[in-house]
Amino acid sequence: MEYFDVYNENGTPTGEIVERSLAHEKGVLHAAVHIYIYRKINDKYEILLQKRADDKDSFPSCWDTSCAGHISAGDSFESTALKELREELGIEISFHSLVHAFDQLVEKINIFYKKTFTDREYNKVYLLNYDAPLEAFKFQREEISALKWMDAENLLFELENKNREYCIMPDTYRKVLSKLKSE
Repeated sequence: MEYFDVYNENGTPTGEIVERSLAHEKGVLHAAVHIYIYRKINDKYEILLQKRADDKDSFPSCWDTSCAGHISAGDSFESTALKELREELGIEISFHSLVHAFDQLVEKINIFYKKTFTDREYNKVYLLNYDAPLEAFKFQREEISALKWMDAENLLFELENKNREYCIMPDTYRKVLSKLKSE
């Protein structure tokens, strides 16, 4: 069983913990990291996307953020970001390689497998400049079924046009793109 710290809306743990399934069933505020890996080729940005495994409990088979993960009870944003990069993609870096883009509070309700899935997360969003061919990534097959580099503007077009193959929130991605262009 996986446990999360309960967070307040300022991004601080409250001292309580909750089991993962209860957090999503009851809409308990917990925390996560999201990492957008990018590279610049010929003055254009590309974003690495992961295709979620077919059996994920939320957004199965959708193209998603390069790397993401919940903060387990007792862990930090920093240690989770490095752990997720290592486990999901085989990337070993120091935390100083990540650029903090912004924090956000996410509240949304979805239905997966005929059950309500309430997502209330305090997220820290990071950027990582990491130019590597797809075959260089050692991705976690239990979590990810495929990877692809995608033109950053094309991704924005797909998200704004509500392409259901992607599960990235357009508002979040616009902030990512804005931060990326200001770097």
